[in-house]
Amino acid sequence: MTHRSRNGGPPKTHKKNKSAGPNRKLHHPAPPPRPETPPPPPPSSDPLPPPEGPFNPPDTELLALIHRALHETLQADNFQESIQHIKGLLYEKKWLEVFCGSEGVLEAYAGRWVPSRAACFRELMGALVGEEVFEGKTKSLEEKLAEVDLEEDEDDEEEERKPEEEAGELSQEEQSPTHNILSLGGGAGSELLAISALIRSTLLSRPVHHPTFTFTGIDIGNWHAVLSKLEHAVRVDWALDKEVLGVEYVKGDLLKSVGRSVEAEERKEDGKRDGDGERVEGVEAGPIDLEGILSNKPPKLITLFFTLAELLTQSRPSTISLLASLTAHTAPGTLFLIADSASDISEFSLGAEGRKWPAWMIVDAMLTSKGKGWEKVRGEDSRWFRFEEGVGAGWACKLENTRYWYRLYRRV
Repeated sequence: MTHRSRNGGPPKTHKKNKSAGPNRKLHHPAPPPRPETPPPPPPSSDPLPPPEGPFNPPDTELLALIHRALHETLQADNFQESIQHIKGLLYEKKWLEVFCGSEGVLEAYAGRWVPSRAACFRELMGALVGEEVFEGKTKSLEEKLAEVDLEEDEDDEEEERKPEEEAGELSQEEQSPTHNILSLGGGAGSELLAISALIRSTLLSRPVHHPTFTFTGIDIGNWHAVLSKLEHAVRVDWALDKEVLGVEYVKGDLLKSVGRSVEAEERKEDGKRDGDGERVEGVEAGPIDLEGILSNKPPKLITLFFTLAELLTQSRPSTISLLASLTAHTAPGTLFLIADSASDISEFSLGAEGRKWPAWMIVDAMLTSKGKGWEKVRGEDSRWFRFEEGVGAGWACKLENTRYWYRLYRRV
């Protein structure tokens, strides 16, 4: 009787392994470690999208307005010579010799640097705070009415009020809010022009329901004449009367208006130090009542454009105190927009080893560390502004592109 498997098939035969040696296992090397994927950057670091469509008013109209305001300086025979002189002073970090210079020097500076800066600032502010600050967009009527609790009225008369009456009161209360804008270092007029262009755009799109605005510029030089010419051009060309935009300029030294202890230390030295470390005599700019300005006109937006590096170079303790003063006297929700050159002028040596740190990293630490009072909304460490091809081609000097960094903070 033959042996069969359960399924009835023939018996299985097992062949012996012919290899005489012991069984060997193949050696498989361990896979190389996978490189750690860096965490994605936070949304606040995403680059701004390109502007949607042409600006209104366009850059060409902005440049034409500046040219009409400063035409005497731009057409002067010594304009190019003045620009070369100013460039030399800026390269040597003799900023106070420029910004505390004569009216002719200041107007020549404005004719060279204000056009590209104004267009750059208009693009930056429009992308970051255009809707919130300049267009004044608020919640829809349905959203406002949804927030009105009609069930907790105190008496029958309140209960009988119609939603239309509630809507009328809400729209009347928020019909024309005033948005105050404070520009630190805003004497040359770039900020005023950028803000005026954004307001003009708002009036063209929303001629009835829009905020009103105030602009307060603070700077160390005698910029009154330059700002007066630019303001006149804005009011004539863009029909921005004083009811829509109030303009004020305050001359003073930001670093003398930040705290008695710091000022006392600075008064021990004779004169004021410029960016090159040399003392400069004859700088007639007294302290500013910054706390009073912030209290009388609580700002919706504070700007510090292409000024932070100069302040840090002149006095880091005073600059830190200035930022602390802004924090102490601004309300939650206040926007603070800083922009500065992305060149090595914005790098500073810190610590015993003298390691260089970019200004944006320093200001991030000063404003957004735990308990410092600000949150970073958005920022880029390097960004370019370029005019479109042909814009500014006929200017009295070359209008160069601008590489800069920016940070937008919100008071918490």
